Amino acid sequence: MKSLARSSSLLVVSAFAALAVGCANNTSSNAINASGTPSIIGGTNVAEGSTLHKSIVGLYNTKEHALCTGSLLENNIVLTAAHCIGANAQDHVVIFAADLEAVFNSQDRNLVLSKVRRAVKTVVNPNWGKKQKGAGAQAWGDTALIKFQGDVPAGFEPATLLADSSVLTEGSTITVAGYGVNSDKLIEIDKATYPGFKEKLANGEVFCGQSEDGKAEKCYEEQLDGSGVLRTTDLVVAGNYNETEIAFDQRNGKAACEGDSGGPAYVKTNQGYQLFGVTSRGTRGCNGYVLYSEITSPKLMAWLAQAKVEVSQAPAVQEVAVKATK
Repeated sequence: MKSLARSSSLLVVSAFAALAVGCANNTSSNAINASGTPSIIGGTNVAEGSTLHKSIVGLYNTKEHALCTGSLLENNIVLTAAHCIGANAQDHVVIFAADLEAVFNSQDRNLVLSKVRRAVKTVVNPNWGKKQKGAGAQAWGDTALIKFQGDVPAGFEPATLLADSSVLTEGSTITVAGYGVNSDKLIEIDKATYPGFKEKLANGEVFCGQSEDGKAEKCYEEQLDGSGVLRTTDLVVAGNYNETEIAFDQRNGKAACEGDSGGPAYVKTNQGYQLFGVTSRGTRGCNGYVLYSEITSPKLMAWLAQAKVEVSQAPAVQEVAVKATK
């Protein structure tokens, strides 16, 4: 299974400079191709300032050029996936917008400054990546927190955590959201004739796996498109993968995919959207299953309480006064 962070061509460098002065794969022939549709994959765009948008943020690592998604918590803290976190906290920026490209392509410096915040500290779950004991146990602990500098823009507020996880039964419908791609094509290739195959295999640009009948190896190039816009869709609960992770079915044309890493999964209640999941990893092609860290599980709730204290001890970062210009 693969993590769902997304390399991006977002024009973030100039915007950040302004701020500073701020998965086993499923390789069947039904590979998802939702290009041209407004979707996370198979979903709809989230409106700027809407109820769903108010606690979701974009995350961009300016050093690794990777795009992820996060959920706003109280006290300038963002919940995301551990695999989204780079070595230095200040390489990350938090973006408060439904359309990230629109922000970073804007010539209005005041708009960029109003929508983008620099991270000052990150805390990663220490269990992430560690092998777990027991049959079938592979709980990655793929969760992390980011503390950012500055105020929370008007219209945004912290997510509400799910109070009753008993509603997460097999077959129930939940809501996911993220800034990831809306098109994921798997194109079969011949490794003997594919240009630069070994190098691209090492870089993860192409991959190989067993055919569905297990009798042959097949290799594929994955083509991704459409990241940078906040989208949402509904998925069906497939069941608990282990004590801290829950699996959703993505075989019906609806999916979380590259760039949605760290993004939220909600149960919609009479009190609104209640957060319980953090996007972790899924099958290659995003047409099989996806795993979410169940942040409301006892183990992860214990980690979250401790991590909030740790990340809140972020060192102060001196702000540089900047004359507002258009």
